[in-house]
Amino acid sequence: MMPIAQLLVHAALLARLAAPYPFAVGETLRYDAKLGYFPVGTASVSVTRMATERGTRAFVFDGTGEGGPPGLRVRYDLTSWVGTGSFNSLRFHRRLEQGGKVNDQAYVILPDSARYRQEGVPGDWVAPSNPLDELAFLYYLRSAPLKVGQTHNYVRYFKTGYNPIQVSVTGREPIPMPDGSNASCLAVRVTARGTTMQVWFTDDARRLPAQLELPLPFGSVTLSLAGISR
Repeated sequence: MMPIAQLLVHAALLARLAAPYPFAVGETLRYDAKLGYFPVGTASVSVTRMATERGTRAFVFDGTGEGGPPGLRVRYDLTSWVGTGSFNSLRFHRRLEQGGKVNDQAYVILPDSARYRQEGVPGDWVAPSNPLDELAFLYYLRSAPLKVGQTHNYVRYFKTGYNPIQVSVTGREPIPMPDGSNASCLAVRVTARGTTMQVWFTDDARRLPAQLELPLPFGSVTLSLAGISR
């Protein structure tokens, strides 16, 4: 009979082999949002659970955020279902509230047929065979081969009109972490159809998005990592 200690080591090894990604169910990253020096809101991204989507085992990612100056308050809620094997988006829901208006869109994404459709809208549209939505793309970059000085062009966004997405690793910078330390981070610039955002990923096995800079209707907002739970 295998000793208990050896069984535990064997189980841990199997768990690592079954989970090749630098994130796992239960991880929640919380952010404080600032416009310049002024606090304007909060945001979070989570690996909420596992699900079965059309027979495929999938991660369920959630992203939420709200804030902005008076009269320009914005709230968004994103949910993404992504296959664990191929890491393709299978379903995506985006809800945006701004200035009293609500834009609620849900998509079914079909990698096998390279199509997607919007729920409630007739017809379907062409998609890449390895599609990603915007929330899934953030998690994809956490395990992508990023090296300083390199630029990659990805033709993976499920709405083909936004491709290619250009990802440039411009350098390394120290970024404050929730525990008060500074982490060496890869500075990454992401550009799609003339719009650019920046992400700073920790240069370690976790590849945490420690800081993001996002263009929003009321200005460029910086999201700083404020808390991590697993």
